[in-house]
Amino acid sequence: MIKAQYVMFALVLMLSAMLETASITKRSYSDQSVRGYVTERTCWWNEVCKEEFQTLFRCKCPSWSYCRSPGRYYNAVCSMTETGYIWDQPNSEWRGQ
Repeated sequence: MIKAQYVMFALVLMLSAMLETASITKRSYSDQSVRGYVTERTCWWNEVCKEEFQTLFRCKCPSWSYCRSPGRYYNAVCSMTETGYIWDQPNSEWRGQ
């Protein structure tokens, strides 16, 4: 009976450790479906670069940031964080890339 309790305790510890490491893992998804821009300008940091349900970017994020949102159906902003839903912006002629 005591061995069964130790086995159960060990299983609970292993499961909780697995869940904890799974929650720490940051995931991202890159979307390359939007290929154009409304205006030829660079966004400010934390400015909305793509509005939800729109087929064009509002502006181009600086090279050190990403156009990201919490999900596909949210506004995206220029952010330095590489996690979440990343809208991959095409190279722009006005930035020399």
